[in-house]
Amino acid sequence: MANLLSIIRERTGDAPSLGQKRWLDSVEKAHRLGHETAQHKDAGEDSCPYSKTPHRECWLQAFRHARGREDAADNINRFGVPVCEWIAMAESDRQRIRLRGWYRRMKTNPLLLARHKAREAKVRVRIRERWRENPEPFRAKMREIYWADVETTRAKGREKYRRNRDKERARKHRSAMAKKAKREINRSPDQIFTLIDKAVPRALPGFARDEIVSSMCLAVLEGKLFIENIGQEARKYLTAYNREFDNFKTASLDAPVNGHDGTTFLDLLADETGGDR
Repeated sequence: MANLLSIIRERTGDAPSLGQKRWLDSVEKAHRLGHETAQHKDAGEDSCPYSKTPHRECWLQAFRHARGREDAADNINRFGVPVCEWIAMAESDRQRIRLRGWYRRMKTNPLLLARHKAREAKVRVRIRERWRENPEPFRAKMREIYWADVETTRAKGREKYRRNRDKERARKHRSAMAKKAKREINRSPDQIFTLIDKAVPRALPGFARDEIVSSMCLAVLEGKLFIENIGQEARKYLTAYNREFDNFKTASLDAPVNGHDGTTFLDLLADETGGDR
């Protein structure tokens, strides 16, 4: 205690403060208790009613405990997997753990989630286009996956149907309706053509009606238009035709007219011969 007080006076040049005195008292008490405990141990008195670890030993134990936690943390990689297990893992399992961590991080970041959804939409469109151009490689791959493990594939299919029962039923219904439309237009094309011709308004010009009827017949052949929906979806094909050929829509007088080399509608109104072009 006297040595500690002298050290404080040498460094500070004045008497110790109240807080320093309290700290010195605690150090002296810990030292005294540790000394008494050591004496009891030397004497073989294990049944001492009060036994406390010396102050220095407490610090050493706390340091060893913290160091052990740091060593354990060093042995775990950033994915939360011990390094020894990570080294022994297959690359497919590692990739699965990486994707799982990325997915958790993405769910908490709206920007990453929006980018992921946009990227998935582009990939789905590209896959559908490639499938439509050449479906045989995709079908061969699906057959290979199916026959590699039939029971597992069937179990996955049953689980998917159970989780999305309404969606799967609607998909099967659409597939059945598409097959029916293809069968009917191949069996009696005149009857289907009559239904489509009645659904298209006769007030349209002849060339416009022919284009719309042709597009609807092609949609029935491809299974995109069901026979029961011909009257309801005729308006959609009319809108698509007007959007494609710039007919029946509001346009500015300063907008250029298609096929007139930059001539605007205002120029046609100002020119007496503009309507004959």
